[in-house]
Amino acid sequence: MSMNIRTNIGPAMGGLSEHGTFRNSMYQQQEQEKKEKQKTPVRPAVVKDHVSAHLMINEDLRLKSTGLQNEISHLEEEMSIVQTAASALENVEVKLIEIMELLVIVSKETEFNSVLREADQQELVKLIKRINTVADETSYGHQSLLDGSYGVRGVATGEFLDFVMMNSNSKTSPLSGYEVLVTEAATRSELKGFRPFTQDIVDQKEQLIFEEGGTSNCFITQKGESVSATFRRLADWISQLKIPLEIVRNVDDILHFRHLQYGSAYIFEASSFTPGLLSLESQKVTLASPGLDLKGTINGMPCLGHGQYLSVPAETEDISGLTVRYYGSEAPADKVAGTVSVIQNGFQFRVGIPEPHIELLSLASIHTSHLGVDTENVSGFNSLQEINIQTEQRIKDSMRVLEKSLKEISEVRARVKVFCDTTFNDSMKNLRNEYDKLVITDQNIENSEEAHVFAEQTGNIIAKNLVRSKEAQAHQNQETVLSLLK
Repeated sequence: MSMNIRTNIGPAMGGLSEHGTFRNSMYQQQEQEKKEKQKTPVRPAVVKDHVSAHLMINEDLRLKSTGLQNEISHLEEEMSIVQTAASALENVEVKLIEIMELLVIVSKETEFNSVLREADQQELVKLIKRINTVADETSYGHQSLLDGSYGVRGVATGEFLDFVMMNSNSKTSPLSGYEVLVTEAATRSELKGFRPFTQDIVDQKEQLIFEEGGTSNCFITQKGESVSATFRRLADWISQLKIPLEIVRNVDDILHFRHLQYGSAYIFEASSFTPGLLSLESQKVTLASPGLDLKGTINGMPCLGHGQYLSVPAETEDISGLTVRYYGSEAPADKVAGTVSVIQNGFQFRVGIPEPHIELLSLASIHTSHLGVDTENVSGFNSLQEINIQTEQRIKDSMRVLEKSLKEISEVRARVKVFCDTTFNDSMKNLRNEYDKLVITDQNIENSEEAHVFAEQTGNIIAKNLVRSKEAQAHQNQETVLSLLK
């Protein structure tokens, strides 16, 4: 029986022997593999069009991810600034409550003890100093937070004109500022007799009664004391009792008293035993003529006058709450008191995802000289820094100033709390969500890209093995095959 064996060895093959040709082919194959191994074992820069596209998308995602990380870091720093201010404001509020507790205790004392009262006054001074320390020393890095550096600042130009305050959300004024017109100056309540204060009246032990702020006090002259000496003793008596009145001396020795505070809110009554000396009728109180409030406009806007202060109504846009003080005794001839300029220097935080916007946080000075300003009080306290507990009236007025100061601090704390609990937290949550989405997308793309590369490499290996198999088949020895079949 005959058997035919077919091979792919052609009769025309020349040059190298069959074995030499096969060895040469295998050598070239090994050299090619060595070159491929020397290449960096990372995924190819471009394996196919879709892999290249994936790499471009991946790079874009990495840039966006870096940007979000920077925004998160920046927002964390801004949160630290506001949290530092919030902690300091909480500390100040605690100190204000301690002052209130002290004033309440003092106001309930039934007997006056000078030693105890002085000790309470010293404690009050210490608490005020602690608040000032917080205002001066609260900072983040080199940024002072609560000394007014990042609040609304104002400056007035004009004789007798001062800038007092403005709402924290106010805008910066034009370079020319806002014009202030004064049509009527503020005046004080006063009472003047029409009969001279003579030596005969002094020697008759004249009685003068003053009623102010719900308190009545009686002064009695002394026989043999001169008129001028009686005036001096009366002035000392008024000062000692902290009655907010002053004596206006004149050449005719007519009794003339004037309230220390300006405006219609302050008034007093008085009587004399001698008719006409102070009151029209003997021992019947006469009401002093009331004081007048300042009248005028700011930037053409009719304002609310209270004493020497002029304030823009709260509902006015842009300049709401702008307050100035005019302390001239008369209105200017041309009505122009001057101008007031305002600079808004509050923190500007960039927040909001996906629509970023600027949020303004203005932090006014919390120094006690800037708290409780423009509080109506008989004692003449201009701020929390000036309060004291020397008299019953001053205790009452101290409480009024303190209540306004507490309200001011509470309002600032509320704004700061909104930033910490809502504005910043919402922005941080949105930023982290966006960042997490990018991370997940990036991982998916990497996995997809790796799968494509792996498939490509697997295909290459299969192709190489197929070529090698064909080459081996092409160079096989005919006798070897025949021997295997025997």
